[in-house]
Amino acid sequence: MKTSTVIAIVLGVLLSIASVAGAAGYLWARGTAAPPPAPGLPTVWPTRDGELPHRVPMPSGEMLVAMPGDSSAHVLCQALSDRHWQALLGGTTLREVRGNGCHLVTGSLDVGVRLDNAPATLSAPQAVTVSGHAAEVESSGTVNARLNAHLVDEPPSGRVHPYLRVDITRSAVTRPDLALDDLAVSIARDVLDATMAPGPGLPARSRDGTIAMQVTEPVPGYGIRGAPWPVVSWQLCTELAKAMGTSPSAAKPKFDGRCTVRTVQAVLNDDVTPRAYPDTLAGRPALITSDLVAVKIADDETEELVFTGTGRDLSALAGSVLPALLGR
Repeated sequence: MKTSTVIAIVLGVLLSIASVAGAAGYLWARGTAAPPPAPGLPTVWPTRDGELPHRVPMPSGEMLVAMPGDSSAHVLCQALSDRHWQALLGGTTLREVRGNGCHLVTGSLDVGVRLDNAPATLSAPQAVTVSGHAAEVESSGTVNARLNAHLVDEPPSGRVHPYLRVDITRSAVTRPDLALDDLAVSIARDVLDATMAPGPGLPARSRDGTIAMQVTEPVPGYGIRGAPWPVVSWQLCTELAKAMGTSPSAAKPKFDGRCTVRTVQAVLNDDVTPRAYPDTLAGRPALITSDLVAVKIADDETEELVFTGTGRDLSALAGSVLPALLGR
């Protein structure tokens, strides 16, 4: 066979392959052909802006919506066991906390679950009920789906996030029988069943944010870490009143993670401007002055517990309550 003939045959085959590949790409763009193969799991995990979830106590009732953003993300990631997530998403699942939400990936799915102050804007939503909560879901065929669930009637704020949002993107159809809108509903249902089991409602607030006192012992192993804001306040009040030798009824907790007992106030802050902690208190980095004690409560978090007031040795008082408040 002549060289020119061989070359002609090879070129013809290559052109045929290119033609088929082009047609397949065109059909996939129009939604009439199978999508490209799944990219597989990431080789680096967690991502640059993510962190692996750590164990946190599960809330109940309506307390899920009143948690610090970072804590709520860890709760959402840990709401279901690894085996449960894999069964739900259909394969090996990686989890990370990223941007105050839980981010999950499989070989073909990218899923985001988070609490928010507003629902996602949906163009053609379908009304559904998820674990007793009004919700809406929409799906654009085999590619993605989004869901909003309205969890409480409380107005949104920096301390209350009334909406659960689920976002799903699919890179390959490995389970043709799986509808993404159904998957979004299943994710929301299972997460809410685990984190909003029958329990307390959000406490009523007075105009200045004060809530009724409830004696609440810190959870061993956790303390105030990972707790909803009202529960943080109750724990602070319980321990301060005990250390100051006064009745819990003299304590004034507020909804937002603070408590006042007589002339002393303790407050948990989760949005702290970085500062130096030249001292140590109860084994934690601290800043101690005559009228302020600030304690960094965990190495891997930005939360800070601050004591202010008069008439007491704040350093001694803070040091006496810190072990319980840190879950020791």
